[in-house]
Amino acid sequence: SILNARTKELAPGGRFVCVNFCKDSNGYFLGQTDVGTSMWDSFQSSWDELKEQGLIQEEERLGVSFPSYYRTKDEFLEEVSNDSDLKVVSIEERVVRCPYRELYIAGKTDKTPREYAEWFVPTTKTWSHSTFKSALNDTRSEEEKERIMDQFWENYMTLVEKNPKEHGMDYVHAYIVFEKVE
Repeated sequence: SILNARTKELAPGGRFVCVNFCKDSNGYFLGQTDVGTSMWDSFQSSWDELKEQGLIQEEERLGVSFPSYYRTKDEFLEEVSNDSDLKVVSIEERVVRCPYRELYIAGKTDKTPREYAEWFVPTTKTWSHSTFKSALNDTRSEEEKERIMDQFWENYMTLVEKNPKEHGMDYVHAYIVFEKVE
């Protein structure tokens, strides 16, 4: 639908550049690449720790589900059929290294391991907090849910603090250039 709408807006010969998260040919995707610990595994262990701490029930531990799907290059290309008014000029996959981790490893931050954790973790919190929180039982008050979430983020920061060079969130993108056929 998005491609069809953009195609209607383009003049013949016009180009549209699409940059989107993807799963690359190595199987890498957001937060899980060849560098460092998987962000997703770190999330899981920090969430599981809440159960060990007696703060959540098993149902809540199992209730987290991220509605994320990262397309492969082939899946992106499937959307452009031979009879489309668009042609693919180029498509490539790139890993964009986590700038927080890169600066920390290069020694350009002067941060302690704890300060790094407090600096890095909020960038993951901005887009995932509500997903984790939605797994908590509706019988809990908002205040109780937020206290649990505070502990979750503390668990994650403590994990990052133990080995900050292993924690980051690499991005994996597909860069696709489309052109409207004349």
